[in-house]
Amino acid sequence: MQNEKLMREGSIGQLLLRMSLPVILIMMVTVLYNMADVFFIGRSGDANQLAAISLASPVFSAISAFNTLIGFGGCTACAIALGESRGDLVKKYSSFVVYASLALSIILTVLILGGMNPLLSLLGANQQTSGYTAEYLRVLAVGTPFLLLSGALGNTIRADGDVKSAMLASLTGTLLNILLDPLFISVFHWGCRGAALATVIGNIVSMILLLRTASKKEAFSLSFRDLSLRKEVSVRILTLGFPMAASTLLMSFSSTFSNRLTVSYGNIAVAAHSVAGKCGMLIPMVVMGICMGVQPAVSYVFGRKDKRRLRRIVLGIGAVSVVVALLMATLFYLFRGSFVAAFSPDPEIISLGKHMMLGSLIAVPMDAVYQMCSAYLQGTGKVGYATLTSLLQKGLVFVPVLYFMESVFGLDGIIFANAVTTVISTTVALLLCRSWSRRISDPVPA
Repeated sequence: MQNEKLMREGSIGQLLLRMSLPVILIMMVTVLYNMADVFFIGRSGDANQLAAISLASPVFSAISAFNTLIGFGGCTACAIALGESRGDLVKKYSSFVVYASLALSIILTVLILGGMNPLLSLLGANQQTSGYTAEYLRVLAVGTPFLLLSGALGNTIRADGDVKSAMLASLTGTLLNILLDPLFISVFHWGCRGAALATVIGNIVSMILLLRTASKKEAFSLSFRDLSLRKEVSVRILTLGFPMAASTLLMSFSSTFSNRLTVSYGNIAVAAHSVAGKCGMLIPMVVMGICMGVQPAVSYVFGRKDKRRLRRIVLGIGAVSVVVALLMATLFYLFRGSFVAAFSPDPEIISLGKHMMLGSLIAVPMDAVYQMCSAYLQGTGKVGYATLTSLLQKGLVFVPVLYFMESVFGLDGIIFANAVTTVISTTVALLLCRSWSRRISDPVPA
């Protein structure tokens, strides 16, 4: 198979162009989904609705965490099985991804709709923002099956190196979302409800395209007959997907903690934090796209026990990630005023947002190293180390650092807490990678 030959023999440049670049576009698409909502709501000049979008974002992140749990685990499991020439397992893995996604999405929908009031309180919504936040979440809850299945399938079908299909499906859904946002928000005046509806419709289209692609792959199966709940299938997928899912889920909780602290400084601060956060999301998403794009190749060559090639991939992709992060951070810093102003005309939001962007940009080169460490540990199936690495940046380190810095430095502590966390987390991740590299006999510095 051509995609397997690429993972087995392709140069670093070929892997970047054919595997990482499409995933980068997918990641950009994910950011655009969020940016489109924030952009059109922000242009309305209503700071409360803009704050509501930010307050609801942890729920969107939580849904993403669950599709990552199933989809990313399915991708890693399938890629390793392909490297081991276990086609029977690939069919069972892919079938489990589909039906586990559907079952889990129904549970999430019921939980969100049934627990709306406690959820709003947890997210930090106040009297001015709770109504808008609830509007957004109700639509998002109904659309959860489409969001979860499209995300899980988009991850899993990359296992054989076919990243292009996932990219095209995500891009199509995002373009539709961007087209519907101004119609629903500015023309129909549906506000937050319209933003959520545009997102759901975009995911429905992506899901349909991904189902068609998966049905045409000989190695994959969507059949209920291939569904297996046996431990070597279900637990294997969930275990491999857990590190990345834990990171995404903790990102949701971390955003909630950060938002709740920021609310005490006013809705203007929350709105500015939302806009600056989009920049803070964009660069890590690009870097994550580079690392995640080649992770199927990492898993594949690890399955083949080709340790020399594994070393070349990790070192090469790690270097590219750092360079890209530096260039993007410099560019965004130089034009940070224009970036914030594009989302909101409010002078207070622009002034505070520019300052907040500095906190988002200062540690992105270190984050690039962190992402490569995570991809290496995840791709080689070192679940314990990968899980610990994922827990560091958005949980074990971030939460105590956030509360400590806010208590000492106030709002500036919130702004720069992520940068301090990244430095600490990356240092620990590098030590874990070094330890694991020695244990697989052919050191693979990360």
